[in-house]
Amino acid sequence: STGAITGTPTATTTAAFTITATDANACSGSRAYTLTPTCPTITVSPTSIANATIGIAYSQTMSASGGSGPYTYAVSSGTLPAGLSLSTGGVISGTPTATNGAGVSITVRATDIYGCTGSQVVIVKVCPVISISPANLSHGYVGTAYSQTISATGGATPYNFAITSGTLPAGLTLAASTGVVSGTPTTAGLSTITVRATDANGCSVQQPVNIRVCPVISLAALNSTLTVGSAYSSSAAASAGTAPYVYAVSSGALPAGLSLNTSTGAVTGTPTSTTSQTFTITATDANGCVGSRSYTLAPVCPAITISPTSLSNGTLGIAYSQTLSASNGSTPYTWTTTSGTWPAGLSLSSAGVVSGTPTASNGAGVNVTVRATDLYGCFKDQEVSIKICPVLGMGPTSLINGTVGLAYSQTIAGSGGASPYTY
Repeated sequence: STGAITGTPTATTTAAFTITATDANACSGSRAYTLTPTCPTITVSPTSIANATIGIAYSQTMSASGGSGPYTYAVSSGTLPAGLSLSTGGVISGTPTATNGAGVSITVRATDIYGCTGSQVVIVKVCPVISISPANLSHGYVGTAYSQTISATGGATPYNFAITSGTLPAGLTLAASTGVVSGTPTTAGLSTITVRATDANGCSVQQPVNIRVCPVISLAALNSTLTVGSAYSSSAAASAGTAPYVYAVSSGALPAGLSLNTSTGAVTGTPTSTTSQTFTITATDANGCVGSRSYTLAPVCPAITISPTSLSNGTLGIAYSQTLSASNGSTPYTWTTTSGTWPAGLSLSSAGVVSGTPTASNGAGVNVTVRATDLYGCFKDQEVSIKICPVLGMGPTSLINGTVGLAYSQTIAGSGGASPYTY
């Protein structure tokens, strides 16, 4: 009634036909036609598919547009990597069993419900398992030049590195061609970045990487005055980091008798030697940041005092004993004679006792140098004097009688000693 030709072509077959038009008076006219339906442009996507990884389940869906669905998919040229297949629904799936370098080219054809087709060439690449290391970069320190390399393995060199999320600490940069993170950090803190490593075949992996920039941790000075045998206490307390700290002697050794409290940094104890020691103490804070300081401690001996410096007199032929004593050092003391000679018959014991029976007098006496050595080897030399007297006598032992009212004179005379005598 209208002459309109409508519908949906379902084939590309050419059709020839004649249409006749008859008017109300039965008059007619006709015309011959030929129609050849053509297929629409069918687009297959995506044009680039995600890389697969060996040993890991893979799935990629192809889609088509422009034709009449549903579509049927097939590989029209090329061969999928071993372990993968294309379903009629357009899904490339499976678990690849081998890598294939730069990939293989296949043509995926989509056929619509009326047999119209579209094709797309895609590269199917099976990548090796690439890994990035380290996941935690070594600590940097504010104001100190830093360099740490991020490396990749498993793929084909060379690699290209890039940060896909997060930001490096201020002052640091990542070199794309080498993976070197370098610079001088300016602010303390922890940063997490995601690094992508892409190998020569375009295979890539992404890995979170942590980097902490530490503050400059300082340690307190230790008291440099310490005496052998006397209790010592001083602290190398750390500051500027995050408590708690763990302390350790990282090089050298503490003076003998001292120890380090690993929790507080206190150096305590009683020095037992004068040997000077140079050592380094490190303090590691709660975030693993480290500070260190070198120290030199040189214990000194105490001022030991010996007494008496003048021994009591001995007497020829009479048993003698006199004890020397020392103070300010650490007991027990050991006594020796370093110079001089004791009067004949006398000797000094290691306990500091001068004893014996003198066999000769010695006039004005002699000087002998003694040494008192304390528990830790500290000593004092002291000159002491000792005199051995002869046996003195006096006479007469009985004086003559005196008479009242008459002048009296009687002389008492000393003997055995050295004149003159004082009475």
